[in-house]
Amino acid sequence: MPKPSRPSRGPRDLFCNRLYTARVEHTLVGSPVLLLLSHSAEPPRRRQQAAFIYELAADMERRSEELGASWSISPRPAEASIALELGPHDSREFADEFISTILAAHSLE
Repeated sequence: MPKPSRPSRGPRDLFCNRLYTARVEHTLVGSPVLLLLSHSAEPPRRRQQAAFIYELAADMERRSEELGASWSISPRPAEASIALELGPHDSREFADEFISTILAAHSLE
């Protein structure tokens, strides 16, 4: 499987975020979960946050396809999170590298 690389800023990276940062956690089986945290003291607007989560998940899907990854990406706007659900043959290390690439590409670090 090709290694995720830090992408140069291109057309698909135009929606960089200024509202959120992300924290990465892992489920009991090791699947990474991105939790989005607002930079603002005000609670984020629900629809705005959901739109960001779905756009981010769509980009993750496109990049996963390019890599030939078999994991599932599950956006969960009500929980302000996106889960990357590993299958039995997925590598946790490869998934963590992928998540790091996503965080950098969308200014979520």
